[in-house]
Amino acid sequence: MRMKLKAILSASFSALLALSITPANAEDCPDGICEVVFQATGSGVYFEVPENAENLSFSISGAAGGRGGNGGRVTGSFLATPVGFWVYVGGEGAIGSEASGGFNGGGRAGGTRGNEGSGGGASDIRTTQSVNDRIVVAGGGGGGGGYAGAAGGVGGNLIAADGGSGQGTGGLGGGTGSGGQAGSSNGGSAPSSGSFAVGGTGGSSWNAGGGGGGGGWYGGGGGGADDDSCCSDAGGGGGGSSFAEASLFQDIVHEAGVQAGAGQVIIRYELRSEISSFQAVQESADLVVAQMQVTGSFVPAASDLQAIDANCKIAEPELISGSYNFNITGCSDSVFELSTSEAATSLLIDGLSSTVRLTLDLVGPNPSLLRTDLDADNYSFEVATIEEITGLELADFTVTGCAAVELSGQKLNLSQCQQGEISVILEPFTVADSMRNLGPSQQVSASFVRDTVPPVASWSVPVAELEEAGYRVSLELLFDGELVVGSEIAFSSHSAGCLPVTSVLDGGILFEHSECESGTLSWLLPANSLIDQAGNLGPANDVSAELVLQAIPEPEPEPEPEPEPEQAPEQEPTPVAEDNPPVSSREPIEQPTTPSPAPVESPVEDPADEPEQTEQLVEELEDLILEEIAQEPIEEPNQPVSSQATVADQVVEASPEPIEVPVEVTVEPRVQANPEILVEPTPEAPIGVIEAELAYAAEPNEEQRPGFVELITPWLAGSIVLGAVGFLAYRKIMVR
Repeated sequence: MRMKLKAILSASFSALLALSITPANAEDCPDGICEVVFQATGSGVYFEVPENAENLSFSISGAAGGRGGNGGRVTGSFLATPVGFWVYVGGEGAIGSEASGGFNGGGRAGGTRGNEGSGGGASDIRTTQSVNDRIVVAGGGGGGGGYAGAAGGVGGNLIAADGGSGQGTGGLGGGTGSGGQAGSSNGGSAPSSGSFAVGGTGGSSWNAGGGGGGGGWYGGGGGGADDDSCCSDAGGGGGGSSFAEASLFQDIVHEAGVQAGAGQVIIRYELRSEISSFQAVQESADLVVAQMQVTGSFVPAASDLQAIDANCKIAEPELISGSYNFNITGCSDSVFELSTSEAATSLLIDGLSSTVRLTLDLVGPNPSLLRTDLDADNYSFEVATIEEITGLELADFTVTGCAAVELSGQKLNLSQCQQGEISVILEPFTVADSMRNLGPSQQVSASFVRDTVPPVASWSVPVAELEEAGYRVSLELLFDGELVVGSEIAFSSHSAGCLPVTSVLDGGILFEHSECESGTLSWLLPANSLIDQAGNLGPANDVSAELVLQAIPEPEPEPEPEPEPEQAPEQEPTPVAEDNPPVSSREPIEQPTTPSPAPVESPVEDPADEPEQTEQLVEELEDLILEEIAQEPIEEPNQPVSSQATVADQVVEASPEPIEVPVEVTVEPRVQANPEILVEPTPEAPIGVIEAELAYAAEPNEEQRPGFVELITPWLAGSIVLGAVGFLAYRKIMVR
């Protein structure tokens, strides 16, 4: 039967879309019983029955006639649930001369008194929009007669009631197979009988017209008119009959004259109990909400759900927007699993799982502090997380070392910072994630040392020692930080044998030179060759040192004792310079001078001895001159001279063109951080000692120029001879 009804209804489904009504939703179905009410609209409406509807029933009422009888009612239930059907609701009859009958079959009133009533329309359910496809009908009431006329008959029942009679008689009620017969008029025009679905028209007269018949399965007949002004007047229309297709319905009940005003249709049905949706979502750290969509009379309870975490507490559900919501709190396991009871599982729609699983977020955020340098004086720390956080405030931080602190979003900006350690601390449990978990679980801190002072360097006082092979020179470059990779320390010397050997010390580099000849040595550390832990470059300017090594003549050998003449007077010995006198490199070398003659006392000699003494004096003079010349040393150029090291303010002696040698101290860079360059010993060299790679190119030596000693030797020898001659002449005069 259900399939047959569905086939009948589907034939006209394409014409239903513009006049359809949406089924009731769960909010209109208390306890699973849904009710849809249709009011008179003057047109038919299509009702689509929900797929899970069952126990479909109806209550259909026809409309009352104008000044007439009430409409009838039919109740019952469908034997099989249809896909859908059309609903027509009858309109109430009107009052007035020749007033139109109510919607859906009410008969027109007669005239012309003006208080005649038309018949009420029937209400019905149809499989199509055609009146021939009605399957249940509730008849409308007949209209009243005009002026002091009789009432119309009530609608309803298989054979409806007749209209009342005045001087014009009332129309008969509609039946199961034919319309009601028309009444008779007392003068004026005759009324018409009722027909299938339509009530008859009332008669008309100058005095009072008859009432219209009610619509129904078959309509009632129209009432007769009256043209006599005395006594009672026109007759009322007959009521329309009701109908129900016995093969489609059960529990059919017919009632007559129960509906005043317009008709009404009520459809009731139960929704078959089923669970169409079951899911869960975490709302916060301590709240999981399980949602269940239920149709039908089944109302779920907390006992219909079970969690594997025994700490979870399930509250009774709330019905919100057609969904039963269960609040679940207290869960402590991140693995969440919720299942339905056996009774609820049986109601799940096909394909819907009885278990939902979640991984709960029960851990607070664990942020870190990332530092960025805005410029040389300002810094920023970003609170970095893998998830969004809220609740961050300036009061959540403890900052030391900076006077000005500002929070912008998740960035903490620092300024007016002092030299030294800067630290930032984010206090625990100060921020929340999307699940309102608080974090971090402990303090998060970051610190660094603010250092904007560039490294400095200085050269120690050079130390020079004279050895057989030349001077041995040493000095140390003292500095902060580390050498920049690739930096070079320039060394300049005129002697290739004077190249340095370098040793890396703690906080400096030792330069050692050997076999250095006289001349000028210089060392140069270029500007910005150093870098400290904070990445500062220095020194701002070149740092240099210079040493002048001066040659010292070899000491004169002591003259052999002169044999005394037998009669020669005693003579004071000629002063002899000390062996290897100390010479300061800060002062020019003093030239040897001829000692002043000491006064000589001679005995008085006999004049007779003068020739002999003169001859002896000449011989002595010749011997003395030869002896003095023989004893005068001839200095060789560039002989080693004992000297103390001096700096750049010393006098530079003429020397061969110096050799400039860049001293490359090999360093390996450590890992930088913002930036930080450290020095580590190379694998090939022991810790603390790194040999310099010396690359130099000496220009070809020019012709050796005479040294200082060579230049003064002739002058010195001449001075000695002249002094000796003068001394002997003086002695001769004194003797004489």
